[in-house]
Amino acid sequence: MITAGNMGGQALGSNGANSVKLPKYARTAFDYIIIAACYLFMPAGLVLALVRLLTSHYKNYRKPVNFSLLYHAFAGGFIEIIIFIIFLVSDQQYDFGGTGMLISLLISFGVLFLLPAAVFAYVAAVSRHDFSQLAAKYIQLAGDSGIRQTSRLSMETGQHERDVRRDLQYLQDCGALDFSMVFEEGGAAAAAGGMAGAGGPAPGSARWFAEQTSGVPQAQQSRQAPPQLAKSIRCTGCGAQNTVLPGQAKACDYCGTTIPYS
Repeated sequence: MITAGNMGGQALGSNGANSVKLPKYARTAFDYIIIAACYLFMPAGLVLALVRLLTSHYKNYRKPVNFSLLYHAFAGGFIEIIIFIIFLVSDQQYDFGGTGMLISLLISFGVLFLLPAAVFAYVAAVSRHDFSQLAAKYIQLAGDSGIRQTSRLSMETGQHERDVRRDLQYLQDCGALDFSMVFEEGGAAAAAGGMAGAGGPAPGSARWFAEQTSGVPQAQQSRQAPPQLAKSIRCTGCGAQNTVLPGQAKACDYCGTTIPYS
């Protein structure tokens, strides 16, 4: 189940006029469990975040969420270490060699955990922006331009057709696209099949390349130039029948008169 109220959203639609908002992060209940694990026990949270990334990162709308989970893993690890250090200092179990050493230790942990967290937070924001742009393009093409073929949308957006189908389903689930919209699959293949069924060659076939080279359909070439066969022609000298090959002249077998192919 995808929750739509994750830290606000971004308005999408025709020229920005549509009030429909996509969730900032399309998190599921399992994602919230991972975030909780990141702040309670960072190693387990990090492992779960990596598993989530490996199993769902092929979906465009999941990429911002997956990078956000990694951000929480490193941020949670830093917070856990700070709490542990505060506990040791307050309980006077360890003095860390003085204030200077403690500050150096905190800076080291900050670089080790907060720097990756900042990187993943930035990548998550960039991925969210990229998907918002892609979603706006889907809405423009499918909603405003009325394109319903996933193959056409794939060409227009530069996405694989499988990704297009997943993205459209997500946008319909979020309410950004109307559920009544029905999208057709395999438009390019159907067009090629229709051309072949109508007597035309499929693009990329040997017959198609031959026609492109000559500029004349092969079927038309066949009608224009039927194959010539050998035929029997009567000699004008003696009247005997002689077999003459196409494009050649032959001397009569009986009187020697030259018989042209005609």
